[in-house]
Amino acid sequence: MTVRKFRARLAAIGDDELCCGAFWQADDFLRQRPALTHEEIVAAIEYAEDHHDANEGFNWWHLEQAIDGVMPEEVEE
Repeated sequence: MTVRKFRARLAAIGDDELCCGAFWQADDFLRQRPALTHEEIVAAIEYAEDHHDANEGFNWWHLEQAIDGVMPEEVEE
């Protein structure tokens, strides 16, 4: 989701409503893997959203799993 879509989603909720959550950005994925391209980050974010488990949450482990889920496996010679 883009920041624009996130803001639109929040705009539909009253300012005094209670909430909690995590907010992860592309830079967080780059902290895990600095060489990621923009396209790889987009794919990893989509993977993270599609494979989210509320029992696990969005955390560093989940981001790493999302990156692993979209990156091709390196072939060892």
